[in-house]
Amino acid sequence: MMNSTEEPAVRKGSVLLTRMESITAYKNQHGQNGPGTQEQPDTPVSANDMCALEEWPSHARRNRALLQNETDGQKKKGRGVLKGYKASKKRFANGSVKLSIAFSETLGGTIGMHYRSFTDDVVVIIKRKLPLIGVRWWSDIHPSIHRLIVADMIDRWDLEDTPETEEKILKIAQERYRGWRATLHSTYKAYKTDAARLANVPEDLQPEEWE
Repeated sequence: MMNSTEEPAVRKGSVLLTRMESITAYKNQHGQNGPGTQEQPDTPVSANDMCALEEWPSHARRNRALLQNETDGQKKKGRGVLKGYKASKKRFANGSVKLSIAFSETLGGTIGMHYRSFTDDVVVIIKRKLPLIGVRWWSDIHPSIHRLIVADMIDRWDLEDTPETEEKILKIAQERYRGWRATLHSTYKAYKTDAARLANVPEDLQPEEWE
C-alpha cells in the first residue's frame, strides 16, 4: 500500500469507506491469507535489508535497532505524550466541558492556549477515521468521510457547525493526513526488502495497510 507509485489511479471522491471498513473490505476480498496478512518472518532482518543510518530518509521513522546502536544501547527518553491525551485531560479537569478554540483571521490556523491540543485531536481522529488502503490523495476520499472528522471535532470542541468551521478543520486534517502518509511512505522506502518491511510494520498500522 505504501508503495503508492504502483497503485492504480482512483476516481476523485470515490473512496466511501472509513479506515476500519477499508481493512475489513480488504480482508474479505483477499481472504485471511492475503498478502497483507502474512505472519512476520522468523529470519532476523540484517542491516543490508535497510538503509544505513546516514542514508535513512529524513521523514522516515527510525528503526529501533538503529536507534539502539545510535544511543549505545541506552534507552532513549520518550518525547511528548500520546496524541489527544492532553485535550482529554483538560476536558476532565473542566468537568467534560467542551474546550474553546479560536482561528487566526489572517492565516486561518488555530490560536490560543489550546491550539496544540486541537491539532492533536485532529490527528487522532484522522488516524481513526480516514482510510489508507486504496487511497493515494486526500481528494480520493469521499466528502462524507471527511465530514466525520468535522462532526467529531464539533462534538469535542466549542465550535459552531458552519461551512467556515468545516473548511478550517479540514484544512488542518488534510495537512496532517498528507504528513502521516508521507512519513509512512518514507519509512516503507527505508527498507529494501518485503521481509524487512513486514518485520517492521509501524505500530499505528495493520499489516493489510502496509503491504
